[in-house]
Amino acid sequence: MESRYAETTPPERMATPERARRCGDWLRRWLFAAWVCACAGVAGYLVKQQSWGWLATRFLNERVIEYIGGTGYVLFDAEELARNYWRTARLDKVDPAPYRDYLRTLAERRQPVPATPRPRKHVVYVQMESADGLLIGARWEGRPAMPFLESLAREQVYLPNVIDNTAGGRTNDALVLVQTALVPLRSSPVYVSQPLDKVPSLPKALKAAGYHTWLMNGYFGAFGRSRLAQQALGYDDGFFSEELDTSEKLGWGVSDRSVLHQAAQRLIAAKQPTFAHVILLTNHHPYVYVREHLGLPPAGIVADYMQSVRYMDESIAGFFGELKAAGVLDNCIVAIFGDHDSSITAQLERELQVGPARVMSDTVPLIVAGLPEAPRRIEAVAGLQDVPVIVLEALGLPVPPTFTGNGLGGGGRTVAAMYGALEVTPQGLGASPMPVDQETLTLLALHYPEKLLAP
Repeated sequence: MESRYAETTPPERMATPERARRCGDWLRRWLFAAWVCACAGVAGYLVKQQSWGWLATRFLNERVIEYIGGTGYVLFDAEELARNYWRTARLDKVDPAPYRDYLRTLAERRQPVPATPRPRKHVVYVQMESADGLLIGARWEGRPAMPFLESLAREQVYLPNVIDNTAGGRTNDALVLVQTALVPLRSSPVYVSQPLDKVPSLPKALKAAGYHTWLMNGYFGAFGRSRLAQQALGYDDGFFSEELDTSEKLGWGVSDRSVLHQAAQRLIAAKQPTFAHVILLTNHHPYVYVREHLGLPPAGIVADYMQSVRYMDESIAGFFGELKAAGVLDNCIVAIFGDHDSSITAQLERELQVGPARVMSDTVPLIVAGLPEAPRRIEAVAGLQDVPVIVLEALGLPVPPTFTGNGLGGGGRTVAAMYGALEVTPQGLGASPMPVDQETLTLLALHYPEKLLAP
């Protein structure tokens, strides 16, 4: 007897190998989507637990993988991807008016653009890897930790209370701060998670003023999307290990001494005002590269670190010496800053003779040479987002409305991705309320800067 199903089902609806294959594909996609959603949910829950909270900083991907395994890392990344998509998708529904008001309040603290144009000096960023703020003025084995920078801090404009405003992106977060004057996102490195072609930046502002802009980094241009990011941010050229003389390598890539020498030669040969952003890498965790290069025996991470930062200090001194000998230094504004702390700050404070107290331990050095205000020590709380504002004010150029940093005269308060708004009160350093959501402001400036520029 034939089945009822066979009597009523058209031939084209009958099960076939092709139909079975399609059903299997659909089922696999559905199961994969369900797995990703479940992973995201589990990761979101785990990250909120005390033992998993540190993952939100994304300090080192290798450490995350070591702690929770490859599958756990995928779970965490899936949760972050979903959160980032959700934040971006709702941006077009955000009312930009409060954000424009907030940015106008910041702009009112800055110097007005002078009626008479100022001389177009070269602008140089020297970005130091993992430099702690306590190094300036500290002593190790009876000697200055960084003797050249210590003397430079006395002679130039020095800000000893620059809070480490980076988050999970660390070095890339510092780049966002000094290039766009925006506070980075707490857990998603902006370089790899957001578009950069629309956002106003220091390279774009200087390029519009007639500058040639370039970035130099002794590592591979593909790492962390560095080459694509520098192009999107407005640099005319990017010089990475593929374009540099790599005969002298130390640690992660081309040595600090060699990178700074190659940068000095380009500045000396420049035919127009130049913005040169030089990124140093030798002083990278685990800080053993200089000691191993010198053939010295292990003596602990603090000793390794101090050997490494002394090498970095000597390399910067050589850079200044080259520019001075060529008669170029007096035509430069040079901002020297640490990208983020060393992550061994507490150990350094125990083993070094530390100089004057800072408002908090988590600081980075910032010295700006070539300003008319020198010598000057500014104790006010500051952040790396202040650097591009200081540069543009010194040149008498307009500051883009999306910049959130302060100039030399408008400090005393900074915003950090991991702490929020910080300022010194009679009770000490404390958090103060923000009139807008900082992450939303950064995302608006990245995706819809025109909404923040409208009157």
